[in-house]
Amino acid sequence: MHDVSIVIPTRNRVQDLTLCIESIARQTELEDVSIELLIVDDGDIEASTLDYFRKVLGEMPDAELKYYRKTRPGVWLSRYEALGLIDGEILLSFDDDAELDDPLYIRRMLDTYASDPQIVGVGGIAKGLSSSSSGKLLGRLTCQMSASPGRLSASTLAGSLLLWGETEEPFETDFFHGCNMSFRAAALRDMKPYPWMTSYAVADDIYMCHLAGRYGKLVINPGMKITHHESPSSRDKAGRVARATAVNHYYLLNLRKASLKNYAALLWTLSYLTVKSTLKRNFNAVSGYVGGIAFVLNPRKNKYREYMLD
Repeated sequence: MHDVSIVIPTRNRVQDLTLCIESIARQTELEDVSIELLIVDDGDIEASTLDYFRKVLGEMPDAELKYYRKTRPGVWLSRYEALGLIDGEILLSFDDDAELDDPLYIRRMLDTYASDPQIVGVGGIAKGLSSSSSGKLLGRLTCQMSASPGRLSASTLAGSLLLWGETEEPFETDFFHGCNMSFRAAALRDMKPYPWMTSYAVADDIYMCHLAGRYGKLVINPGMKITHHESPSSRDKAGRVARATAVNHYYLLNLRKASLKNYAALLWTLSYLTVKSTLKRNFNAVSGYVGGIAFVLNPRKNKYREYMLD
């Protein structure tokens, strides 16, 4: 078995992925740590590129590369199927466009786990996230963020992560930022191939945190920082992302056995986002949000009760 299994879902972004893996290979103080790195691919990576990745990881004390090309696309399925392919005690997940420019990131993560046996998940911070005072107020009024950095909003949105850059000490949290998060693999034993997560896996990180959080503490360590070279959203896909925002958060509220006020908060948030997209003339997003609102209000939708049982 390995101490740490690093999982990177990817799809046809070799340049970003290369930068990510090169930054992982520069991690230090890992002489006593065995690592496997699993690439879960929805695209196609050439054999020569994989050979280069193996060479890069060969510079680490004890690391090996594994590659898995999926037949069914989707980030949630990548995360779900990865659980059956790894053997590490800790699963560390990065987006393929994450760069670990702190050589002690993994060491800090391991030390955080060692500080408290009740911790089942440790997350880091992407540099550059912030919000103005007016932005924070608007985020709270529209139920996109809460007043506490570690709490989800009433509608289960994760806007509170914009407060993380203001923190200095580790704190307990409801959620992680999906570009860099880790869990004890055993705490993810309740993950399922949710049928509504087959397209845009909006809030997939929050789902994983909800499932793992049943078994212990989730902690953000502000000392664990990465650079996230996040690509801008494509406007022609904005409608699908917008609708997935509604659908995925609706089912997340189901999983959390939320109260009626939380569903009302989600509708309020979606309504605000619809107006915002209209003012920006992003009519693809408008269509998606409107369709999402209709979905939430539709009493005949499939509620997937079999997936909501403990």
